[in-house]
Amino acid sequence: MRIAQIMLAKGFGGAERSFVDLCAALCARGHQVLAICERRAEARPFLEATDAVAIRTLTVRGPWDLIARRAIKRTLKRFGAEIVQLHLARAAGLAGPAAAALNIPTLAKTHNYVDLKYYLAVGHLVPTTSKQRAFLVSAGIPARRISLIPNFSAIAPVGPVQRDPRDTTLQVAAVGRLVYKKGFDVLLRAVANARQRGIALRCVIAGAGPERDTLSRLCAALELNDVVSFLGWQEDVAQCLAVADVFVLPSRDEPFGIVCLEAMALGVPIIATLTDGPTEILDRDTALLVERDNPDSLATAFAEVATNRAGAAVRAATAHERFNRYYSEEAVVSQYLALYADLGAPSD
Repeated sequence: MRIAQIMLAKGFGGAERSFVDLCAALCARGHQVLAICERRAEARPFLEATDAVAIRTLTVRGPWDLIARRAIKRTLKRFGAEIVQLHLARAAGLAGPAAAALNIPTLAKTHNYVDLKYYLAVGHLVPTTSKQRAFLVSAGIPARRISLIPNFSAIAPVGPVQRDPRDTTLQVAAVGRLVYKKGFDVLLRAVANARQRGIALRCVIAGAGPERDTLSRLCAALELNDVVSFLGWQEDVAQCLAVADVFVLPSRDEPFGIVCLEAMALGVPIIATLTDGPTEILDRDTALLVERDNPDSLATAFAEVATNRAGAAVRAATAHERFNRYYSEEAVVSQYLALYADLGAPSD
């Protein structure tokens, strides 16, 4: 199958990561994949690391860029695309009409709640969660044009990490872009709260972003420099999570949370906020779910994990089973391939 995947955002977050992982997974199954991305996209190096993916780049000046639209149309025609998958609004608004003009079936992964004016030329919509699906239905999109497909993780397992059995300090790991909505300030206040309760813990935060200096100052003000480490951007998330007793996702807003899948895949206990993504993926049997923007609630969860390691291990094992059933690469990519065939692409 000749599949075009198009993402025109410049940054790199969960949606861009999903785009890169899907390109690689489709190539691994023998399909010919063309990835079209913005020339300055942070996702570009990750695509280039996947040898089998054909990459075309272009400069996009905005959602109104007709030059970019024409370039996309020429590229799709030259490639002979049999199906075109779009990611986020800019790709939908520019590449949707280009593909439609060539009579190529299209689908768009929404990744979040979207402004549907950019998706008028897209034939099929793929939300990531049931709440996103309900949003599309409420906006008047017919159910026959919607297929809910979650994200997946292709994270590779790592070997056991040797720890001093005498060290009972709770090892906490958090991963994400350092922006306000990710709630890392809440995490720091929760760590301080937990220490005041007498809980011994250390915390590593992997990620980069504009909030780094603000978070560093808060860390110093809370006198946490001896127990909190900022690791910066980490390509190998598995190694970061492997040393943890618990992974925490402290987001104020989280449409999905691919890193939750990675913790599930690795069997690491999870604490997450009651936001859209975690409540879709997890429940009380698989994680500790806490109030968003609430350091005290998060600190209480730290105390629960620290004092009941066996309970945390049971939840992690249940989460691992759920990951294998619903969120593994094989489980999710097979849904995409079936959908491509339903939309008219050859199923060779």
